[in-house]
Amino acid sequence: MRSSAPAAPAAVPPVDGRLPRTPVAVSPTEAFRRACRYEGRHLAGLRSTWILLGIVAVLSLLTGITVLLDLDEDRPVSASTMADVIAWTPLAMQVPALCFFLLVLGTGPVSTDLVRGGARTTWLAVNGRGTAYAAKCLVGFLVAAATAAGSALLGALSSSAVLAAGGAPQPAWGGVVVPVLRFTLWMGCWALFCLALVSLVRSRIIPVLVLCMWPLIVERLAGGALGYLPGLDGVGDWMPFAAGRAMLTDVSAYPADDRPFAQALVGSHLSSGTATAVFCLYTAVIAAAGCWAYCRRDARTG
Repeated sequence: MRSSAPAAPAAVPPVDGRLPRTPVAVSPTEAFRRACRYEGRHLAGLRSTWILLGIVAVLSLLTGITVLLDLDEDRPVSASTMADVIAWTPLAMQVPALCFFLLVLGTGPVSTDLVRGGARTTWLAVNGRGTAYAAKCLVGFLVAAATAAGSALLGALSSSAVLAAGGAPQPAWGGVVVPVLRFTLWMGCWALFCLALVSLVRSRIIPVLVLCMWPLIVERLAGGALGYLPGLDGVGDWMPFAAGRAMLTDVSAYPADDRPFAQALVGSHLSSGTATAVFCLYTAVIAAAGCWAYCRRDARTG
């Protein structure tokens, strides 16, 4: 008689000497951690990332020469001036010059998915679009903030060494810490702006043009034009990068005779604390809009 018992399943041969692994469920937290590691490895594996960071490091070390060129023997360097120098002169440039270098890192992760056709691979690797976008935001924020912090540290060390070699008095370095922290936060938010705009327009060139032109020209013109409309006087103070300039530059910390000129360059009368909250709120809104767009992109467009 034949036995009615079911036959045992055939053994699956090992692959490369290893037994096959049974798929296991992964928690959302673990999936997010793996997605962050995926994004981190992707950035670290690009030669352009290290070339860019090397250029930033060299330029940060050259900050000391800038301080030497502007050194006034009759007037010690103030903490506010030193903070502006090591934050890549946001007062004169309207935004930190470092942000133009980090455009490459900020726009790259999303453009790789949506412009260069890596969307399917990313979504499968990290188990979801929302997880992928959140990981890109966190890694992008941390990389930009860490780059800004490292640049500020190198700039401070270089400037301190140059001042010491020239026999000039050191600034009050304690007064530089808070502006540098705001600069670090600003650069992290800048990375989120880059990611979100690429998600919204599915292009890498257009966001770069917008982020170069809007803070420097368009926003000034828009704020001035809106100020002529009834009831909108002062609205320019609350625009995104006007608040960003006020966040980076505390006009009240400048000497009294320098404040009018600094205030004109900043273009916003918000206090640094209020400006920080406003700029972060704009960043959160733009990042949320970018997440909405990224999660609704069809894989065919990626």
